[in-house]
Amino acid sequence: MDAMKTIHSTTGCKRFDHPECEIRVSSPAIPEVDIVWLLGFIESYIASGARLHIGETMQIGWMLVRIEEGPAGALRLTEPDMKSFPVHFIDSVDRTLVHLRNQNDVVRSLSLTTDPHFPSLRQSAVLHVNYKHATSVAMKREVAEGLSSGWVITDMEDSAGLRDPARFLTTSLYQLGADRPELIKFFALPPMLEVMINNGRMRVCGPTGEVPLVPGSYLSELNRRMNQGGR
Repeated sequence: MDAMKTIHSTTGCKRFDHPECEIRVSSPAIPEVDIVWLLGFIESYIASGARLHIGETMQIGWMLVRIEEGPAGALRLTEPDMKSFPVHFIDSVDRTLVHLRNQNDVVRSLSLTTDPHFPSLRQSAVLHVNYKHATSVAMKREVAEGLSSGWVITDMEDSAGLRDPARFLTTSLYQLGADRPELIKFFALPPMLEVMINNGRMRVCGPTGEVPLVPGSYLSELNRRMNQGGR
């Protein structure tokens, strides 16, 4: 079997008169525990009485995966390529698993007792017109309502335009993630938190001030590497 294109399959769905489900993982950097978790999540979903149907989507973290027909009667999970508009699904779950781990690790990096608040890539965000190229970015999350994820992205270098509605636009989180993939890891932070990113270095603030990072945590280590001039 090609190590770079490994197919993994559930084994317990047939007990519930449901096709087994397959996932394709191409990156060797994805931990085996994450693959096992996803297969177990699918099996638990089916065990609860749910059914997966070809052409339907289901949410895993912030991502939407689509169910496709696989070989020999199995089902295959596919994910957005994070490039195409409209969304194009590919035979992989690499991004789904990487984003899920990164978003969980960001939340665990905070010295707060909180859980991830996963939005959907279909939800919207309010973005400063410079969002694609700004190097000093503030990401603040309000309470999500309906189609809104609650995320507002501003360019901290455009202080004069921060209160000008004409300097902002509304688009999907999918569009934001495609244009600024390095911001995806923050999407599951809970409301009332704000991330300030200045040339790669990150601070998280809440209503009462800056939130300390857990020493040795994901965000703490990313900042440490930035301070050392790494990427």
